Amino acid sequence: MVRTISMATLAIVLSSAMASAQFRTVTVQNANNNPIPTTIQGTPTVAVSGTVPVSGTVGISGTVPVSGNVGITGTPSVSVSNLPTGTAGPANTTGVAVKDLDDPGRQPFQTLLGCTTGPQGSGTNTCESTSTLPGNKAFVIEYIMTVATENNSTVQYYNLRTSVGGIAPFYLYGPGAHLDSVTPVNDHLVRIYADPGSSMKLGVITNSSLGSVAATMILSGHLVNAP
Repeated sequence: MVRTISMATLAIVLSSAMASAQFRTVTVQNANNNPIPTTIQGTPTVAVSGTVPVSGTVGISGTVPVSGNVGITGTPSVSVSNLPTGTAGPANTTGVAVKDLDDPGRQPFQTLLGCTTGPQGSGTNTCESTSTLPGNKAFVIEYIMTVATENNSTVQYYNLRTSVGGIAPFYLYGPGAHLDSVTPVNDHLVRIYADPGSSMKLGVITNSSLGSVAATMILSGHLVNAP
């Protein structure tokens, strides 16, 4: 019975002492020679304020939300793949003038070829006109126009001959509609080439040698410097 009373008394004394005790904050320093294992449960939130210097390569995967201003020092290398289709910028963007780097020697150029059949009653119903290009210039013909004045004879057709790589075919064109009873006119958008130093030849064929025809072909396009 004496032991039972003593244990009860001891329990009362300890409870009273704990109730009156004061708690203290203890700072534990983790030393290299005496590490204290630390375990963090869950994913902590880390707030970064100010400038964080980064050196080396930083790999970013996924989407990184950025708010505020982002400063970039130096010129980074950016690689873009899978470009989307669509319109970049507003619909009323300003056009930009460009230069054709593949054809830096392009020079606007036009010339004409002309001849007259006859004279009247000469027994011939054709005439020819020839022009030779400079040795360092190729001619790209983009537009031609034909016009003639008929005198007791009419144009049947025109032929134009140019040479490219030693091949010189004929391009045939009709007289076109008459502006009046004696003046046929015709025009064409074309893409005809002529080599540097080659000859261009116009031929005019009429329906009769009893009259005469004065015919002209105007050629417009551009010259290109030969290599």
